[in-house]
Amino acid sequence: MDVRKLEAFCKVYELQNFSKAGEVMYLSQPTISSHVANLEEELGVRLFDRMGRKVMPTQAGHVLYRSAVSVFEHLSQARASIEMLRDKIVGELVVGCSTIPSHHIMPGLLADFSAKYPDVTFVVRTSDSAEVIKRVASGDWPVGIVGQLPDEDGLSSEMILEDETAVVASAKASWLPDTGKALSIDELVKLPWVMREKGSGTRRVLEGALEEVGQTLDALNVRCWVDGTCETIAHTLGGVGVSVTSKLASEPFVQNGSMVRLKVPFMEGVRKFYLVYHRDRHMFPALRTFVDFLRK
Repeated sequence: MDVRKLEAFCKVYELQNFSKAGEVMYLSQPTISSHVANLEEELGVRLFDRMGRKVMPTQAGHVLYRSAVSVFEHLSQARASIEMLRDKIVGELVVGCSTIPSHHIMPGLLADFSAKYPDVTFVVRTSDSAEVIKRVASGDWPVGIVGQLPDEDGLSSEMILEDETAVVASAKASWLPDTGKALSIDELVKLPWVMREKGSGTRRVLEGALEEVGQTLDALNVRCWVDGTCETIAHTLGGVGVSVTSKLASEPFVQNGSMVRLKVPFMEGVRKFYLVYHRDRHMFPALRTFVDFLRK
């Protein structure tokens, strides 16, 4: 339904006169009449009864006017909100995060950002790196923080943080190997493992390390498959198996003595986290400011 035609109808309704409506809208009387006639044809009902010079709304006209007033009120509110989004750092931002950024990076970042920009609210969506990248690439989420470098067309990525990978186990596990010496791949494959789901950036790090020594995940004795970092830590602490995880996530438990880091040199390394966003998406001030904040 054409907004200008709806405006013409409302003016005729309010002034009960086609000519006066045309004068107010700076349109000719025939143009106003044409707009109303087109609406009547589109809706299949008469909106006004023409009684000489007097114009009276029909029952359908009353119904349409009430709805039109509501529509224009919502449009006015939308314009005001958009103008605010355009000119001020306000609004709601959706941020997609893989599990380690969601649990161990974003809370501190959002606290610092919110202290400076209290009118911005956040929705943090947590999934594995592959899903976050997919949702940002499709335009569902405007920005993401992930543990793997994306290769999708249209995405820009920037490294914003480094972490370390670690092989960890429960300090009370009955099968715990000697933590004083480096473990070989032959010793590792005999241990029980807690494994992340496909699509996890942490799992990709593990797969890459195994490939370097001529092995695959099939060589490992996987006792349990889990969907996230918190689940990995919980099952590892419970003694289900060893796992490869983030130093950020595991360090508090290593410090309190409930978890130990195993010496596995070929699986230790630097883990990078990336800010990803679609280069073709328009950035309103809040999103642009948040992206600049992460870059720093």
